[in-house]
Amino acid sequence: MEGEVYAVFQKAKENLLQAFSTMPGRISLTIGLWTTSQTLGYVSLAGQFIDSDWKVHRRMLNFMMVSSPHSENALSEAISSSLLEWNMKDRLFTITLDNDCSSHDIYSANLRDHLSNKNNLMLKGQLFVVRCYAHILNVVAQDVIASIHGVIYNIRESIKFIKASPNREEKFAEIALQLEIPSTKTLCLDVTTQWNTTYLMLLAALDYKQAFSTLETCDDNYNESPSAEDWKKVEATCNYLKLLYDSAHSVMASANPTANIFFHEAWKIQLELANGTEHENPIFSSIAKDMHERFDKYWKDCSLVLAIAVVMDPRFKMKLVEFSYSKIYGAEAMKYVKVVNDSLHELYKEYVAQPLPLTPAYVEANNVAANASVNQGNPSSTGDGLLDFDMYLSEIQSTQPAKCDLEQYLEESLTPRIQEFDILNWWKLNTLKFPTLSKMARDILAIPMSMVSSGSSIFSAGTGNRMLDDYRSSLRPETVEALVCAKDWLQYSPPATEVLGSEMIKAEAL
Repeated sequence: MEGEVYAVFQKAKENLLQAFSTMPGRISLTIGLWTTSQTLGYVSLAGQFIDSDWKVHRRMLNFMMVSSPHSENALSEAISSSLLEWNMKDRLFTITLDNDCSSHDIYSANLRDHLSNKNNLMLKGQLFVVRCYAHILNVVAQDVIASIHGVIYNIRESIKFIKASPNREEKFAEIALQLEIPSTKTLCLDVTTQWNTTYLMLLAALDYKQAFSTLETCDDNYNESPSAEDWKKVEATCNYLKLLYDSAHSVMASANPTANIFFHEAWKIQLELANGTEHENPIFSSIAKDMHERFDKYWKDCSLVLAIAVVMDPRFKMKLVEFSYSKIYGAEAMKYVKVVNDSLHELYKEYVAQPLPLTPAYVEANNVAANASVNQGNPSSTGDGLLDFDMYLSEIQSTQPAKCDLEQYLEESLTPRIQEFDILNWWKLNTLKFPTLSKMARDILAIPMSMVSSGSSIFSAGTGNRMLDDYRSSLRPETVEALVCAKDWLQYSPPATEVLGSEMIKAEAL
């Protein structure tokens, strides 16, 4: 059985290697850490890229056992060997991590130093390490929930008490009716590992705060009702959790989110939390301050890569960066805008230094341009007697340097903001117009700002180490890798695959 699984894995790997050989741009990695019931652990590496047809792809690359997966040296070695194995040692663009914030600086510095010796990192590695957006939302949410855990415990116990019998539920409903509470929300218990359910539980309970107090006065068995100050804490918590909850839903709305959409979410949260620290109510300002302290670390680490990604959106370009920074930084905004602008131009220069691929489309465009210049060199053929004028135009064109892709793109008016806008299709249609910039846009838009894959919950990402079950832990490491990777690859295989259907069914069953 192991032999059959490994045969399927090898065949699928050959196909993927072939696909990577035609990949037009760079690849960005996401790193996941897994532990087993033994002392060993695994590192999973997935690659994200945009193909020549401007479609986003994310593929599992490796699932390898390492003795200490949480050490940065082990991570560096895993990444290096993976890039070598896939013939992509010079094509690494960014890596996205979901590790804990406190150790992130160490990871960032060591990974950057280790890999920059072996790989040509763009922009001196400034964009190299990206932190998972879903993970920071979860960390901030879990922090604020933990800060009022006592109040949440009371509310949870109160709901359990009410739902313990139909009589109590009826009594509570009668109280709510007498108090003329207009809410249509239903009291619900949360799943403690998913913070969105805790938020929804608190939101519903908040509407019935008077009913809880009344129940306590008329039922001797119930004594868990939160105080007025407790409810104020719940109100403040819900007020700021809503920012994270709405942002997570915005990200989830896109099946394959490109990097440009995350700036919109992050700058709004940064601004709201910063403003919240000045709230007149000390409870609100205290919660906002704690949340802002954590989120501000993410913003400082990732705002450059987020901003450069949104500039690649023709509906916003630098204009949204200028607008949002003026709100966040006030009088100092232009200093931060300049950092983005300078980095953008520096990155573009690095792409200019790379030769453009001569695909049929480029060859055709070059031929058209050559023919046009030949025609221009023979102005008398127009026969309109404006030979002097043509010579004048020719002189102007030779003395005025042509604007580069980036300048031309930034100076053009913004594309109208429509709901169904497809950014990848826009770049696909404008590749010939912006040959160098489109290469840069392809790599930037493919950066996985969030590690949550389609079908996974964004609300529980990063809530703990992922555990490999005892069955898989007992298998040989190469078999585990074959199972995990082949399962990922086979779902993208074309229907007319050469792999036998029976082997595929066996592999998927495992």
